[in-house]
Amino acid sequence: MDQTITNAETQKATPPATLYLRIGDGDICFARYEARRDTFFEFAPYAVRPNTSLAVNLREAKTSEPILAAPIRKVQVLVVGSTTLVPLADFQEEYCETLYNYTFPSDTKRRVFYDVLPSANAVLLFALEETTCRTLEEEYGNVHYVSGLTPVLRHFSAKGVSAAKRLFAYVHGETLSVAVFEENKLVVANTYRIGNPVDAAYYVFNVASHQAMKPEEAAFFVAGTAEERESISTELRKYASSVFTVNPAGEYNRHIVAMTPEVPYDLMTLLLDI
Repeated sequence: MDQTITNAETQKATPPATLYLRIGDGDICFARYEARRDTFFEFAPYAVRPNTSLAVNLREAKTSEPILAAPIRKVQVLVVGSTTLVPLADFQEEYCETLYNYTFPSDTKRRVFYDVLPSANAVLLFALEETTCRTLEEEYGNVHYVSGLTPVLRHFSAKGVSAAKRLFAYVHGETLSVAVFEENKLVVANTYRIGNPVDAAYYVFNVASHQAMKPEEAAFFVAGTAEERESISTELRKYASSVFTVNPAGEYNRHIVAMTPEVPYDLMTLLLDI
């Protein structure tokens, strides 16, 4: 009896799942996830071709990545890039594009989006190149966009609430996002380009100083890959007493998503805090 399973049969046997795309600075990764009785999860980092537009890389990935061949129920895109916060009381949707482009000037045409952060009483503005948005929508139809910082801030808002004020540092590649919470309320958030752990420590303690947080008393939490969080925590511990590394495997009770190598922390929080 022929036991060969064709690609078409495999796709037919695989139930439609939500496709998640994480688009960062020069990298893309794909995930398919459903929190069913039998949790379904696939993850595939994609090595983009340098000096080639993100739109072209997305089209090429569609023809080469098996994860994109299976049936898809809906598509959510996690956008990792520059963000700015607007107080909720001052937010006016019609001015989003003007405000974002004023904050981050560019000659490239972009589409500006926003996420509401109730814990911050604020709105987070972010953007993606128009050509990339069109490519995604031509390939997948209806697409929902969310900032990479949104699930991380929502997750941090509920973590370590026993401390009066606590600071979170999330490092991903050459980018460091720093946020300070008081109880479950976001006080300040900012993102910096870094070259090494010393840079990261400088920005962390600068934010702490502006928030009157004493290194010997304040609580500092560091998230990122194991290597990133350990190197930055080591640097912070030279000056701070309470530095905690955020271990996703422990946080999420060894969930398959948290135990899969290379899954970025922002994507993890998006999937597991739903």
